[in-house]
Amino acid sequence: MSNTTSDLKPIKGKCIYTTKGAAREYGRIGCNFFKGCPHECEYCYLKRGAPSAELGGNTAVLKKCLVNEDKALEIFCKEARKHIEVLKKYGVFLSFSTDPMLTETRDLTFSAINFCISNDIHVKVLTKNADFILFDRMKNLCGSTVARDYVEFGFTLTGRDDMEPKASSNHDRIEAMRLLYQRGFKTFASIEPVIDWTHSKMVIDLSIDCCNHYKIGLRSGVKKDYYDVLRSGMAIEDMVKKIVAAGRTVYLKESTRALLCRCYIEEESERILSKTLDIDGNPYKTIK
Repeated sequence: MSNTTSDLKPIKGKCIYTTKGAAREYGRIGCNFFKGCPHECEYCYLKRGAPSAELGGNTAVLKKCLVNEDKALEIFCKEARKHIEVLKKYGVFLSFSTDPMLTETRDLTFSAINFCISNDIHVKVLTKNADFILFDRMKNLCGSTVARDYVEFGFTLTGRDDMEPKASSNHDRIEAMRLLYQRGFKTFASIEPVIDWTHSKMVIDLSIDCCNHYKIGLRSGVKKDYYDVLRSGMAIEDMVKKIVAAGRTVYLKESTRALLCRCYIEEESERILSKTLDIDGNPYKTIK
């Protein structure tokens, strides 16, 4: 796949930083103001292993190093100005350590968004919250034609409300996505984790008319045989076909590509991958 990040040197700010690992597949540069999340999703990676003590609480709390929200915004703006050219090129992703559109987090999120719009920085926001579209600052954003060029809204869609007990329902998330799409914003869906192929295919079917781009990723921390190889290959192929046929785009995360390669011989897996995009939004380059 193409590599366009030779000029991207490590950023290690209190708010802004360069991502690595699986996070890099959502954004080259991330921003975290808060840690902890009240959604109580059964599969949440922040509740397992090394990150759990630092990031896995059930309450969204401002990072101590940011002191208070006014200071946090000040720090964010200072860091963004310091790295302004890089941020203009790669944008910024919100966020990896909480949901940026919770009641507790969204005011600071919108302040950061407004700064980015004013400074020609693209922003991607990923959430499981639907009611933020009723927030006054969201209504103001909807009234701005400039905002539509800089802000992209994403929703995690698993189809499994039972595993996300305190998040907005998948139905409500899709309806929020539809409203934003109708307002002219670009939208994306994180079909991750795939709990089961039936529900993942269902949320794609329900959102295909209002979602510009899909990212499909697997569940982490499960046994190797969690995904049936034969059924998984067919499901991935069907999802890619449907998305592309609808004129949308799709990125298969590294975990999904690895599974696809277990399902099919190289020629077949590369044929399917050739219809997808790479991590930077460019056409996937097949193996020569």
